[in-house]
Amino acid sequence: MTSSPASVRVPGPPRIPPLPPSEWPASLRSLLADSHKDGAGRVNLFGTLAHHPVLAHAWLSLARVLTHEGTLGDRRRELVVLRTAHRLGGTFVHERHRTPATEAGLTAEEIRATAAAPDAHPWTDEERTLLETCDLLAANSTLPDGLWQRLARELDPEQLIELLVLAGQTAAMSTTLGVLRTPSDDAGAVRPHLTVRLDRERCRSAGRCAGAAPEVFEQSDTDGRATPLVPEPDQKYADDVRLAADLCPSGAITLMDAT
Repeated sequence: MTSSPASVRVPGPPRIPPLPPSEWPASLRSLLADSHKDGAGRVNLFGTLAHHPVLAHAWLSLARVLTHEGTLGDRRRELVVLRTAHRLGGTFVHERHRTPATEAGLTAEEIRATAAAPDAHPWTDEERTLLETCDLLAANSTLPDGLWQRLARELDPEQLIELLVLAGQTAAMSTTLGVLRTPSDDAGAVRPHLTVRLDRERCRSAGRCAGAAPEVFEQSDTDGRATPLVPEPDQKYADDVRLAADLCPSGAITLMDAT
């Protein structure tokens, strides 16, 4: 079976530009903060969904179940996501999941192999079955009985249902973001030097900054006020730090950019 994607991303500016965090509903900003452990690269995704808050919550709730309450296991989940995104030309999703895939135990070679022909890498029999399943589902093809029986030998009914929903959810996300031309968070981004200033006297001990950027802010166990752990954080935390500043109810956080 060919490894070429079923569709390709059309270059050009986003058809519906992502909204900045300052224009998101407060509940959606909190959802991003609560899902911090899912890694970076979610700002433009959330910013796109913010145009439809009700749908955003439903969509992201399903994603949270699949990611944190699923039974497939991390490695299987990321294989399904990466392969499905590749087959549907979901550049945004494929790039976004490289870090979670690494954390799930996939090597850099294996991640690259999810975008190659199945026989280009020595996958296990179970993994080849998963990849073959993703290819057929992405092509809107039926699963032959023989393939289904191979799946059923490895997965229980709950996992089989989850596999199909996961592939479908990944396909929907890949198609939506591809058609809308949603850029990755790094696309065309200016990476200035970022300095954090926090006025502890104004801090109301809400703890939202520590929730949004725990690598940069710490909440005191004694008075509950926040303290910046890193006054000049690494750029990989820039989006989280900006979200933390947006979420601060007292405006105690000031960010200074310098090129």
